[in-house]
Amino acid sequence: MPNTRQSWDEYFLTLAAATASRSNCSRRRVGAIIVQGRLIRSTGYNGPPSGYGHCDAGACPRALTSSPTGFGPEMAGTQRRPPGGDSYDNCVAIHAEANALLFADHHARDGATLYTTAAPCFSCAKLVANSGIAEVVAAGGRYQDWEATRRFLQDCKVRVRVLDGHDAAVPLPL
Repeated sequence: MPNTRQSWDEYFLTLAAATASRSNCSRRRVGAIIVQGRLIRSTGYNGPPSGYGHCDAGACPRALTSSPTGFGPEMAGTQRRPPGGDSYDNCVAIHAEANALLFADHHARDGATLYTTAAPCFSCAKLVANSGIAEVVAAGGRYQDWEATRRFLQDCKVRVRVLDGHDAAVPLPL
């Protein structure tokens, strides 16, 4: 009988994908978990701060057409999906990696591994580099400036692995 048991990396990336399913982002769902000694220390997914409206319920400033600023009471408008890469300056979401770091005790981060369903952006890479995380394992999801971000993490003595064969994409609801 063939062994169908997942490797630890596959297992933790699968759990990161399950965590991503909690995201209410109307554009992309990302999940992250912090693991120390094969124990899960923290989880995070992308979404707006607690108390702010859910993006998939119409509160996403990036998806509103009638809001001049994308914030405040004038947000009532028609929801649409702008082209990818637009208007990150008014995105209210906190990234999955940042949320996982926020909810982890500092002792739980020391020497730990961050598993994420997408390669971290440069802003999250800076947080990771300063947090005590020793390794990042990403399930693909690279972007245009990824190699510079990877080099930055490596320069900060954070190991980086991207597992291209693992599909941790979480579909958006229809």
